[in-house]
Amino acid sequence: MSAERQEPRSRLSKAERRQQLLDTAISIIEKEGADALTLAHVAARAGVSKPVAYDHFETRTGLLLALLAQADSVYEGVARAQIAAAPQTLAAIAGIVAKAYVACAVEAGRAAVALTAAIEANGEVQSIALVSRNNHVQQFVEAFAPVLDGNQEAIRLTFLAMVAAANVLCHELTAGRIDEGAATTTLTRLLVSALTPYAA
Repeated sequence: MSAERQEPRSRLSKAERRQQLLDTAISIIEKEGADALTLAHVAARAGVSKPVAYDHFETRTGLLLALLAQADSVYEGVARAQIAAAPQTLAAIAGIVAKAYVACAVEAGRAAVALTAAIEANGEVQSIALVSRNNHVQQFVEAFAPVLDGNQEAIRLTFLAMVAAANVLCHELTAGRIDEGAATTTLTRLLVSALTPYAA
């Protein structure tokens, strides 16, 4: 068949191309390790030119932040609807938040560990870690707002500690040292215990 008569390749929309690049990045950090994650390598593996990858993420840091945002969206998608329909009690919301947070780690799978390694290896690790941490703190603030009352700064500091604890549990889970049930139960108990003094 001549080139003129071949079917044209379908063009991806900008959103579809971005998702393709993110999926490719996850595959790279899972299979090749954190050091292999560069925008040039992502572009080559995805079959696009380097400018396409740079147009979407600008820098490696931008790519890492996008990967973190995608992982966070799993948590938000699971948690928000359930919280809206749940009894407005500390225990009920803690259970939903813990289950959703752990589900995010399960969804990310081994890529979560590799992504953490990629972030730790990045020159701008502090700014990336702060963005991720602050996003999670804000998610917790929004989730528990209906059932908490008291010193807002004390509550914020408590959430900082809870995010750190949640991340440790998720790391243990993705490393295979604990199971999903243990991670969820432990995080639920930690949240209830830490937040009880501020329950409305």
